[in-house]
Amino acid sequence: MRRLTWTLYVGLLLPLLGCSTPNPEAGSPGMKGDKGEKGDSGDKGDTGSPGPSGAKGDKGDTGSPGPAGPMGLKGDPGMNGAPGAKGDPGMNGAPGAKGDPGMNGAPGAKGDPGAKGDPGPQGPTGPAGTGGAYTEESPAFAGFTATTYTGAVTSGRSGMHALCAAAFAGSHFCHAAEYLVANSGTAPPSSGAWLDPSTGDGKGIQSFGSPKFGRYPHEYACKDWSSTLGSSYGGTWVNASAGISRGSDCSTSRPLACCKGVAKVRFAGFTTSTTNGNAGGRHKMHTLCATQFAGSHMCHATEYLRSNSPTTPPTDGAWLDPSGNLAGDITNTGVPDHARLPFSYACSDWTSTLGSSYGGTWVNASGGVSRGSDCSTTRAVACCE
Repeated sequence: MRRLTWTLYVGLLLPLLGCSTPNPEAGSPGMKGDKGEKGDSGDKGDTGSPGPSGAKGDKGDTGSPGPAGPMGLKGDPGMNGAPGAKGDPGMNGAPGAKGDPGMNGAPGAKGDPGAKGDPGPQGPTGPAGTGGAYTEESPAFAGFTATTYTGAVTSGRSGMHALCAAAFAGSHFCHAAEYLVANSGTAPPSSGAWLDPSTGDGKGIQSFGSPKFGRYPHEYACKDWSSTLGSSYGGTWVNASAGISRGSDCSTSRPLACCKGVAKVRFAGFTTSTTNGNAGGRHKMHTLCATQFAGSHMCHATEYLRSNSPTTPPTDGAWLDPSGNLAGDITNTGVPDHARLPFSYACSDWTSTLGSSYGGTWVNASGGVSRGSDCSTTRAVACCE
C-alpha cells in the first residue's frame, strides 16, 4: 500500500518539476489508491481581496466632550428684547444752555386787590389841566329822582344817599351849597326837590353856595330825614325857581336832588367788633378800624358827613371822634376846614365809660351826628379812609 502511494506521489511530482517520466511501455492505469496522510501545513498564502461590507453596527456610547473649538464669526444682531424694569432715577445733569424765549402765554385771571401801599414822595407840579373829574369843591348836578319821597325815608340820611346812587350811579344826596355850586341848567320840579342843609362855619345854617360850605345835619333836615312832622324846624328844598327854601314842611312828597363829586374822604365801613367809651385810648379806636379795613382810621364827625356814605348805620349808632372848626369850637358839620377835636365829647379820649368830658359822639341810626353824656353803651366804630 505504501509503495503504491509513493509511486503516485512521484508520478504527480515529476511533471510539476518539469521532468519526464520514463515511459517504458505504459501500462493500464491502476486502481485508485487509499487516501494519504495529512500533509504538513503549507506556507501562508497571499492576502486575499477585501470582502464585501458588513451590516451597520449599533450606535455607540456618547463620547467625552471634545476640546473647545476656536471662536466663531460675529453673528447677525438678534431681535429686540422685552423692555426691562424701570431703573432708579439718575443723578441731576448739568444745567442746559439757555433756551430761546417762548411764545407769550394767554392773559391770566385778574388777581385780588393788593394791600394799600405807602404814600410815595410828592411829584413835581404838573401842567394845568383842561377840566377833570368833579370834586367835593367842584361838584356836578346828576339829576332829580323820578320817584318822590316825604321827609322820612328808610335809614335816614344814608338812605337818601342810597336812593340817589340807585338813580344816578356814583351820585349822592346834594346839600344846598353843592347844588348851587354845580350850576345846574335842569329845571326843578314844580314841587321842588329835597336838599340837605349847608353850613359855612359849623354854627349856622346857610343857603348859598361857597365851595367851603359843608353838610349841616341838624336843623331843617326833617330830623335827619326820619320824620314827616317838621321836627327840628322842618326841611330844606330847591324850589321851582332853583332857589333854596326851608320851612316846617316835611310831609310833602318831593324828588331828591342828586350831585356828583369825588369826596376827599371815603367811608370804609362800620366795625363788626364793638366797644364802649373805654377802648384804651384813641389809638385803640384807630387800630380797631385798621384791623378790619386796611388803611382806615376812626372817622371824626366832619369826615363821616363829607364821605356821603349810603351805608345804613347800626341801630345803636357807631362811635365818632368829635370835630372842631377853625376857632377850636366843637362842631358836628361837614365843612372841609373842620378837623378832629380831641377834647370834649370823646369819652375822656376813649378811656372812660362815665361820660366824663361831656360824654361821647356817635353817628345815629338816621345818619346824623349825636353827642351826649352816654359813654357806657357798646357800639361799633365808624371808619374812614
